[in-house]
Amino acid sequence: MIGGTRYLGRAIVQDLVQHGYEVTALHRGKTLGTLPDRVERLQGDARDRKTLETVLREGRYDLVVDTILNAADLEWCLPMMARYAGQLVHCGSTGVYASADRLPTREDDPTPCSLGFEGKRDQDHALLLFHRKTGFRACSLRVSNVIGPGDVPLDIWGARNVAYFQRLADHKEIWVPNDGRALVQPVHVRDLAWGFRAAAEHQAAAGQIYNLSSERAVTLDAYARMAGELLGSRSEFRHVPIEAILATGKADEGGVRFVCEHMCIDSSKAHKDLGYAPKMDVRESLRETLEWMTEGGQLRP
Repeated sequence: MIGGTRYLGRAIVQDLVQHGYEVTALHRGKTLGTLPDRVERLQGDARDRKTLETVLREGRYDLVVDTILNAADLEWCLPMMARYAGQLVHCGSTGVYASADRLPTREDDPTPCSLGFEGKRDQDHALLLFHRKTGFRACSLRVSNVIGPGDVPLDIWGARNVAYFQRLADHKEIWVPNDGRALVQPVHVRDLAWGFRAAAEHQAAAGQIYNLSSERAVTLDAYARMAGELLGSRSEFRHVPIEAILATGKADEGGVRFVCEHMCIDSSKAHKDLGYAPKMDVRESLRETLEWMTEGGQLRP
C-alpha cells in the first residue's frame, strides 16, 4: 500500500487485513494513523525512484495499491512494478467527467476535466497505455467524493469545513448555491475499500477503468437538509447565486463551482465485472460521519 495511514488508504489497508492479506504500508511518516498491528510499516517517499525500486525489489509483492502517484510517477514506476509486482490498483477520480453533459456518467463518457482534474485523466492514460504495451495487470478506479468516519464530509460549498456543520448545529441560516438542484453522490469509505479489494481479486479488472460510487445521487438541497435533520437543526435554507457566495470571501471558487456541477455516477460496470455493490446510502453515510465528528469533539451539538 502506497500511503495507507489516513482515510481512504487506511480503510483499504484495514479491509485487506480483515480478509487475510499480508500488508505493507509505504508512507512518509507525516501521518502515523492507526493501522492493524499485523501491518508492516516502511517509511519513505514513493516518489523517490531509488526508494520505491528498493521496496518493490525486496518485497516482490503480489499487489500494489496506490492512491497518490501522479502521471509522471506512474510512467517511471510502472516498468518497475511489472518486474517486481503482480498487479497495480490505482485511485483515480470521477472529477474527470466535469462538466458532464450526460448523466449518469460512465467510463466511456468524455473527460473534459474543466475544473482541474487533468492530472487524474493523465494518470489513467499512462496506466492504460502501459497495460496495452506490456499486458501488465493494472486498473484505475475513479472514485466519487468520499464520506465516512475519518474526515469531515463534503459541505455544500465544495469544501470539508467543520464550520458549515457547526452552523447547522447552531441553527444558523444556510446558503445553498444557486437553486440547490445540483447533484452530489458521496460514497462511503468502507464501500470504496471493498471496491479496491474486488478489483485486485478479479482478472477482468486488468486494463480497465471503473467508477466507484454510492447507488444514488442526491440534490444539494436534499444533502443540506439531511445533515440538518440529523443534527436536529432549525436552520433556514436560502438559495443564493454562486457569485454572492464568492463575494463573502469565505468560499473557494473552485470548490463551489465544482459542487454545482452534476456529479451523478454510474457504477454498473464495476457491479457487473467485480460484484461491487455499495452498502451505505448517502443519508446513513452522513449520519455515521456526523456522529464520528461529534464523538471526537470536532462538532458541538
